[in-house]
Amino acid sequence: MSKTKRILLFTTYVIVLFFLIKINSETIVEWLNKSMFVDYTMDPGQKVKDSFSNGVLLIAVITVFIYYIAGSAIVSILLIDLLMLGLIYANNVKVMERNEFITFSELQTITSPKELLSFVNVSVGSAILVVLGVVLALAGLLFMIRMISRKVNFHTNRGVRIVLFLVSLSLLVTVFVKPNYYNEQVLEFEETHVHNWNPLQRARQNGFIPSFMHTVKPTYMDKPADYKKEMMMEISRKYNAISRKINKGRDKSLNDSQTLLYLSESLIDPKKLPNLLLNETPLPFIISVTDNNIGGSMYSQYIGGGTANIEWSVLTSFSLEVFKEPLVVTPYSDFYSDSKNHHTILDFYDNKKVAIHPYTAHLYKRRTIYDAIGFDKFRYLDHGINHTEKLGNHKRVSDEALNKDILEVVNQQDVGLIHILSMQNHSPYNQELPDTGYTPEIHSDFPKKKEKELINYLQGIHASDKAIEELVNKLKNMDKEVNLLFYGDHFPSVFRGTENRYTGDQLHETPWFIYMNKGRSQVGVQLDGLSPAFLIPVLLREGNYYVSPYLGLMDSLLTHGVKRIGKNYVVTEAGKLPDSELPEDILAMVHDYRIIQYDALFGHDWLPDEFYTQVLE
Repeated sequence: MSKTKRILLFTTYVIVLFFLIKINSETIVEWLNKSMFVDYTMDPGQKVKDSFSNGVLLIAVITVFIYYIAGSAIVSILLIDLLMLGLIYANNVKVMERNEFITFSELQTITSPKELLSFVNVSVGSAILVVLGVVLALAGLLFMIRMISRKVNFHTNRGVRIVLFLVSLSLLVTVFVKPNYYNEQVLEFEETHVHNWNPLQRARQNGFIPSFMHTVKPTYMDKPADYKKEMMMEISRKYNAISRKINKGRDKSLNDSQTLLYLSESLIDPKKLPNLLLNETPLPFIISVTDNNIGGSMYSQYIGGGTANIEWSVLTSFSLEVFKEPLVVTPYSDFYSDSKNHHTILDFYDNKKVAIHPYTAHLYKRRTIYDAIGFDKFRYLDHGINHTEKLGNHKRVSDEALNKDILEVVNQQDVGLIHILSMQNHSPYNQELPDTGYTPEIHSDFPKKKEKELINYLQGIHASDKAIEELVNKLKNMDKEVNLLFYGDHFPSVFRGTENRYTGDQLHETPWFIYMNKGRSQVGVQLDGLSPAFLIPVLLREGNYYVSPYLGLMDSLLTHGVKRIGKNYVVTEAGKLPDSELPEDILAMVHDYRIIQYDALFGHDWLPDEFYTQVLE
């Protein structure tokens, strides 16, 4: 081939490749955006911002980077398409299940393929076969391309590939070192400075790639303007005095009792939803215990997800609503393992602390987190869970089977705290359940296409009700003092898409109760719409247990009627109040609470350990 023909061929090749990568990148961005809508169809009249279709250059740069590795333009384009196809599909699944888009920190879940595949009903064996098939097909294609290139004596200059590699790598490093600058200046992402209750809706306006880039290095919580060491020392002194005053009226340590913190997966009280059930409740026992002991409803901002967030809030007594964007923050995955402060209710126990979760431990960094906060043992599937029976063909371990593992630990004399996360009522709800003795009658207004899933779900929580009754009866007869703090974490995914049928927080309040054996919790306080951050303070108050300075602050907030704390508001019996409408004494405590949370999670951790752990009498 003459030099002229070679130059002409190379020029044509570059032009064609440019347009192929451009068109392919534009198509990827288009489908990433479509993946944020049910059935990949944008809502009619959907308003979008200037950033919506941006990000094409980023996809193109990633394609060029892969090109250096693969050495073939066609194979590179196919590889980027396969990777993005997986992201598009996964994002759409999350949108439908949780009304959320995939964030940067969640990409690490790719290291737990078995657990991820369980959510889409694909076996690990099938997935391995598909991946092997794709790899072999791409390898064969690459081999053919190289054979053809040799025959026509046309090869891309190695120097050109190295230049493309260095340029693409430099651009990618720059983008991910300063993602917010790139997002705002290049992608034209406009950050809104209002409390964001629906990040998916905002992402549908801004576009997937700008929204995704916004999660690479986010600001989880604004730094308080008066955050200084002197301020933190004054806070420490203030609540040391308050906790001493509270403890004078109390007579025992939480360490003297055994406590079970029981998170019941996707448990709700369906009778609190209007026009849903025509017959009796599937939770007769749970409702009875709630009404006759200490209990009410807990506020959860999530539907179909958020379990790890709720358990974090319960253990730490930190509010999820204080974050800038509470619905896109997952403390376990995003920052908590790297935080300087890991003080939780576990610090109140000298005896052993055990966590029980009949599922994998690979998600949400639970093994790392549990070790950091002081659990002595973590029992999970294939590692300490001895009972794995299920309800019929349902995929998850039943609550009845979970009881057996719980009671094995309860009967150990040296265990003080047992942290339990059930799995029975986790989605999917398409499997038939055995006869649970309860047949729900669904109101005709509920969407017919979801009715069978709803029936399966309601029969499942009826089985949970029976399991909790069995557990409480076992605890009732024990000689030692035992506390059971029980709560549902969020609404099930079957209610996704029904938000317009319900008003206010009807899809965001789940049941909770505290049962204390030996008649210690009878005719206790009833609180509705309570933040999970306040469940432990209620336990300490109603059990007459000593508090630390930090939990002395929480107790004081409860005394003043505060039930939830947000970024710039609180919720009391009077409803949701902005800071500007709060009395000065309440506003001062709320401000102290927020600055304490900032110091512990993102600041210098100036407050001494004793502020969270020491009981001052």
